[in-house]
Amino acid sequence: MNDEDLQKIVEDNDTKFNLLLDNKTFKIHEIKVFENKNPVTEPTTRGGVYFSDVKDMKAQVVISDTSVTKYLSNAMLGPNKTFLDILIEAKIEDDLKIPLTANLTNTIQSSSKIILYFLIKDARMKSD
Repeated sequence: MNDEDLQKIVEDNDTKFNLLLDNKTFKIHEIKVFENKNPVTEPTTRGGVYFSDVKDMKAQVVISDTSVTKYLSNAMLGPNKTFLDILIEAKIEDDLKIPLTANLTNTIQSSSKIILYFLIKDARMKSD
């Protein structure tokens, strides 16, 4: 799936997405997918930990359920030596889902919401 198709599908179905983390499901209040240019001239492994291409697809996710924060320390690089693959998924038609496999890169929290930033590793359509 190309980047423009992914952005259009997410935009058209943004209210249908859920975050699946540690066998829990969190309703996504808002999701945006965008392309990010990295400060590298060729694909490279950064810090010996993760792969970075010249351009990456990123997602910004807003969740109103701040209880998700207790599951995040197991998901981010920093406290861990590797990123945890996190599933962001939407059922866009009766028998069609779009799962996004992503790595959590950053968070911003307030008393009423948490904003999560992800690097999207894989996106595809699948039928039930």
